[in-house]
Parts: sequence; C-alpha cells; structure tokens
Amino acid sequence: MNEDYPFTSLEYAKMLGISKECLRGRRRSGKLEGEYITKDNQYYWKRVRPCQLNSTPKNPPKRIRRRAVSYTGEKLNYRNHALQNHNEMKMLLKLQKKVDPRLIDIVPNALAMYLEQKKTEAQSKASRSPNPDSRSSRAKNYGSGIYDPRTVPPVYRSLKPKVEKKLSYY
Repeated sequence: MNEDYPFTSLEYAKMLGISKECLRGRRRSGKLEGEYITKDNQYYWKRVRPCQLNSTPKNPPKRIRRRAVSYTGEKLNYRNHALQNHNEMKMLLKLQKKVDPRLIDIVPNALAMYLEQKKTEAQSKASRSPNPDSRSSRAKNYGSGIYDPRTVPPVYRSLKPKVEKKLSYY
C-alpha cells in the first residue's frame, strides 16, 4: 500500500457515500482518472478533498405523488376525458353507498332537466344569429404558408427543359 493511495475501494466508496459498484462504474466510465492506482489486481485510491465527501446522495428525492387530490378540491390534471369519466363514476358509486337512496332516485330527473335546458339554450343562441351565412362570409385564417411571399421573392424557372450534352470518355 502506498502513502499517497491509502484506501481500498470499499473504504473510498464509504467516504464518498456511494456503493462499491457505483465506484466501479465511475472508474470504468473514466470519471475517476488519476484518482487510483492498480497494484496486484487491487485498486488503491487517493485521499479525498474535504469538499468531496458525501457528494452524491444515495437515494434520489422521490417524485411527489398527487394522491386523493379529488377530495382536497385541487385542480385535477387528467390525461384524457375517458379517465376523468372513469374516476368520476367510481366516486359516484362510492357516494351511492353513503347517500340516501331517495336522493339518488332524483338524480336522473335532474340530469334530464339539465340536458333539456342546455338544448333550449343552444336553440335560442342559433335563432339569435341574424344570418346563418354570416359565419362563412368572414375570412378564416388557417395559418400562414411555408414562407411569407412578401419577404421571399419568387424563383422562376424556365419552361423549356435544359438539354444536357452527353460526353463520351474514351
């Protein structure tokens, strides 16, 4: 053992706060060049600088999970509408066990009244518009083209194809 390289791999890994396999991986990827020597098929490591101790946390911070957010009233971030419907149906079924059965019997009638009211609002909105063709007369913007013709001049090509001379090499 050398005085400049006094530590074995296990001792050096413990000082850094990592596993022996992690240290081996860093050594193999070349991140620790000049930090070790090889003697008799064993690796001996340099002394570490004071600021280098425990530099890498062993367990990375965990992802924050948003469990039971529907109960707390926070905004829900569903990936699609079907997932939202599925979760709302599960919540409804759970509520059905806690809610009075007479109240549950009223829900379909209330839903039908709501849909009827929504239909009448849509019909009244359609009857208020004076001219149904007014929507089509407005200019629609589907986005710009590939380039703006005001800034890029057109490139004109000749209608006659170029005739290439065939050169023969002997």
